[in-house]
Amino acid sequence: MLENIFNSEMLIISLVLYLIGSIPFAIISSKIFKLPDPRSFGSQNPGATNVLRSGNKYAAFLTLTGDGLKGFIPVFFLMETSIQPYLIYLLSFFLLIGHVFPITLNFKGGKGVATSIGILFSVNIIAATLLIITWLSVYYIFKISGLAALIGFLLLPLFMFVASAGIYMIAISFVNVLFIFMTHKKNIMNFLSNES
Repeated sequence: MLENIFNSEMLIISLVLYLIGSIPFAIISSKIFKLPDPRSFGSQNPGATNVLRSGNKYAAFLTLTGDGLKGFIPVFFLMETSIQPYLIYLLSFFLLIGHVFPITLNFKGGKGVATSIGILFSVNIIAATLLIITWLSVYYIFKISGLAALIGFLLLPLFMFVASAGIYMIAISFVNVLFIFMTHKKNIMNFLSNES
């Protein structure tokens, strides 16, 4: 397995995926609609939720779509190759690393939810659909995007199991959960402080 990851072809793919992940759609959409830099208000996070705080739904939608597609499209094409799906799922984390630590924004990027969901729709559409349904349900009840994302991703390994994704995919999905929880550390601390 490790031999399959650490070869020149995989290293090139990893670098390309990182660079694609580094495309800052929140900044691009804000410039298109002549909005303030999303890093200058709200949560100061260059993501769709914070762009929405500008009041421009179209810019937020463009950000969400762009961040999702930069996860979906590269992985979709990789799934058409001879590379094993679980290795593609592993490689897809370079997209997330690029999104969260983009070279284009001095390594201070978004939280990776939309990009993760885009990746999941390529690697396992059933698990991704179950996650989306969960996210929408929790958001409908609590109206808190961060909480909806955390609960949705917390159940991701279960969704992978239900989708019969295989042991490797289930194991890697736990890493995906940890990644999302890491990027939402501030949100988690806020939830805990509000409860105390």
